[in-house]
This record gives sequence, structure tokens and C-alpha cells, in this order.
Amino acid sequence: MVALLIGLRWRQLGHQLGKNPWLIVALVLSGMLALGMLGSLSILLLVLRTTAPEVAMVTLVLVGSAITAAWWVGSILVSADDSLATERFALLPVPARRLLPGLVVAGGTTVGGIGTALALLMMLAGWSVSPAAAVAAILLAPLALAVCVLGARVVSGALAGWLARRRTRDLVLTLGVLLIASSGVLLNLLGAAIRGLSSPWEGFAALAEALGWTPLGAAFGVPAAIAGGDWAAAVLRLAIALATVTALWFLAERLLAARLVAPVSSGGGGGRVRSGGLIDRVLPASPVGAIAARSLRYRRRDPRHLVNAMMLLVFPLIMFGALAVNTVQSEGFSFGPAVVLLPAVNALMVCTIVQMDIAYDNDAVALHIVSGVSGTADRAGRMLGIGVLAVPLTVVLSVVACLLAGAPELLPASLGASLGLSLAAAGAGSLVGAYLPGRAPAPGANPFGRGSSGGAQAMLAMLVLLPVTLAVGGPALGFAIAALWVPALGWVSLACGLLLGGAAVWAGVLLGGRVLDRRWPRVLADVSSET
Repeated sequence: MVALLIGLRWRQLGHQLGKNPWLIVALVLSGMLALGMLGSLSILLLVLRTTAPEVAMVTLVLVGSAITAAWWVGSILVSADDSLATERFALLPVPARRLLPGLVVAGGTTVGGIGTALALLMMLAGWSVSPAAAVAAILLAPLALAVCVLGARVVSGALAGWLARRRTRDLVLTLGVLLIASSGVLLNLLGAAIRGLSSPWEGFAALAEALGWTPLGAAFGVPAAIAGGDWAAAVLRLAIALATVTALWFLAERLLAARLVAPVSSGGGGGRVRSGGLIDRVLPASPVGAIAARSLRYRRRDPRHLVNAMMLLVFPLIMFGALAVNTVQSEGFSFGPAVVLLPAVNALMVCTIVQMDIAYDNDAVALHIVSGVSGTADRAGRMLGIGVLAVPLTVVLSVVACLLAGAPELLPASLGASLGLSLAAAGAGSLVGAYLPGRAPAPGANPFGRGSSGGAQAMLAMLVLLPVTLAVGGPALGFAIAALWVPALGWVSLACGLLLGGAAVWAGVLLGGRVLDRRWPRVLADVSSET
């Protein structure tokens, strides 16, 4: 059974790679990034081993505990591979006690499992400060990986029924995105708090000592205790690690058995769809208006679109927060005039949203093809649907930025930079998205699952979009920067932003529409669920 499930996982991965060459590119790039991070970890541990062995021990326990916590918490945001979902085995006459070993081993042979195993091996560079600790770390590496995989299965299994409800999934997704997006500000606050301590090193050492006695870090606390010569603590921590694996295995088997008998099915919103409304009365009664209206409804109902719309507000606020934290640390709470340019960062979100908008339709793109919707109508409708939200929000953010800076005279410059770059990004995204629509999770699927970042096409698209956006929006941005010294130049920036940005939108809609008219079948194949 174990070999069968491992083979099933890898055969399906091979099938996906054979059908989708972009997935191969994304896998290679992700692997290179992961190897680079692991190499950096090894170099850091080697340096600490030779210069500060006690710091290396503390770092290893903290890193190991963080890896375990990432597995457990990540299981809430990232669903298990559909090919090995528990519900797929519900009709088979296989008991949970036979199925669980294969699922656990198969979970450890995923890309994340292999990366974790490599990280545990790389950590031997630090454990080698003590031969006995290195031997213990080698023997406990499978145990540490088992704690990660089993803990993830227990957490996801225990919350499966709760996460199956649509509103719960949307809430978890929203909180997850906010947490991930604001991680930079949170790290800055944590760094400020650490620097404010009288002895930061003692705080880290105490945290590592405490984690070494918990299920999260017991497997890493054993070699740390051995390296410190505390064999009694090592034995007790080993008992905690073994008890953790035993308890997690028991809970995972019970949860698996329950789901095999009563499979969990995802529920939808269950609400009645109302026709008409303000959106339909305001937008034109044409294909462009219909597509724009549908786009606006998706922004409210579909969590994938809801996240993108939310980030249009959250992303600039995070930048404001990060600037405020750094300003407080250096010179007291005050914003300089350059803060009026911060709303322009929304151009990054706009270009991504416009470029990938068609990918979120997934197989439903076929409706545009069979109904004869022109490419120009598609591009214009999606642009209108996004612009209704992005333009007013950008104006509000620019006003807030000028108020924070205490420089209302710089409002034209702020609007010129933010609107100019956003319009340029939207026009470029409309054209590039017709060639490289990217991939998105299927409707109803986990927004953090495969395709959540758009895949290799989205990465390639960004390499094209950023230079084009800067080239078209450069004059508006340049005059906005100059307006910090000569405020009157802000009006020149606004004029450049509206004229050049408007031209970019017009060209993107027109040229992107012509490209779509030629490439509809190829676009459908690129964004479909199965390729």
C-alpha cells in the first residue's frame, strides 16, 4: 500500500508535467530558489559552528520548531493533494490502519517533504559541533519529519468539517492573506521589540529552551541537550518526541477512519442569486457592461477575486505601516513629503490582477468563445470592472497620503504618479495577459493551492510588465518626484499620467482584444483545470 500510494503521487505529477510544460518551468525555478535558501542556511550554520557554537544550538532549535509550526499552520491554508484526498478512498475496502502509513510516507515525499528532509540534512552542519549531537540529529531526522507530516494531517483533518463551509474558507483565506501580506511590518515590530530588550540573546535562548520541551521542538531539543552535556534532559525530550509521534499517529488514524465513513464535502455559499441591482443599472447594457458587472460580482463573492481586491487597499497600507515603524525608530513619528508617492505601489497589484483576470474564469472562458464575445469586449469589460474599484481607491489613498505628509499641494503629484503607473500597468497587463494569461486555482479550490501565484507564465509576464509600466508611467513618476521640490510640477505629472496612462489602456484593450480573437482556443487550454 505504501509503494502504491507513493507511485500514484509521482505518476500523477509526471502526468501533469508532461501535459503542462509551464509547470516544469515553475518547478525548476522553485527548486532553484529552495536550494539557494538551503545553501544559505548551511553557510550560516557553518559560520555559527566555528564562531559561536552556543548560538548555533539555539538557532537550530528555533529553525526546527519554525519548520514544524509551518507544516501545522500551513495545512490550514494549503489543502492536501486532491489525488490523495481521504474522500477518494471512501468507497475502497481499505481500513484506516492500512491506508495511513502510505498517506504519511507519500506526504513526506512531496516537494515540501523533500525540501524539509534536505533542510534537516543541511542542519547537520550545525549539529556537527558535537559528534554525539550529530548522531542523534541523524537518528531523529525521520522522527522530526514524521511530526511535521502527522501534525499537518491531524490539524487539517480536525478542521476539515469546519473548513468545508464556504464562509469559513473565505474567513481563513482573508486572515491568511492579511497575515502573510503584513508579515514584513510584523517582523519590523518584532525586531524593534527585540532591540528594546536589555539582553536579546537571553530571550532567544530562553525561547529555544522552552520550545525544546514542546512537541514542536522536542526532536531538535534532544541533540541540543546532548551538545550541552545534559543527558537527562535529552532523555526526557526524547520521550516527549516519541509520545508526540504516538499521539499524532493515533489521532490521525481516528480522523482518517471517521472521514472514510463520513466523507467531508465542501459547501457553497447557499445564497440566492439576485438579478438586477445597482451594478446592472449603472453599467451599459452591452457585452462590455455585462462582463464588467460579472467581474464586480466576482470581486465580492469569489474569495480568489476578493483577495485581489482587498490587496488593493491592504498593500499600500502595509507600506504606510512599514514606513511608520521605521520612522518611529529613527526620528519620532512623522512622515516626509515622499510618502505621497506610496499609493503608486498599487500599480504592482493592478498589473497582476489585469494580467491574470482571465485565468480565474478557468473552464468558463469557453462561454465567451461559444457566445461570440469579441476579444475587445472582453478586455474592455474586465478593465472597466477593475477600474471601478481601483481608480476611486487610488484617489482616496492619494488624499490620505497627502494628509499624512501635511502637504495637500502635492495631491496632483500623488495622483499623477499613482494613476499614471496604475493605468500604464493596466494597459500593459491587458495586452500581455492575452499572450500569458497564467494559471489560477479552479473555482471552489484552495486559493493557496497549485496555481495560486500564476505559475511560470505569471513570472514571465512580470518580467515584461514591469519595464513597460515604468517606461509608460515614467514621465508621470518623474514629474511627481520633481514636484516634491517644485509643487507646480505635480500638475504636469497628473497630465502625463492621465494622457499616457489613458493611451496605454486604449492600446492594451484594442491590441489585447485582437490577440484574443486569434488565440481563444490556446487561452482556454492555458487556463483550464486540466491541461
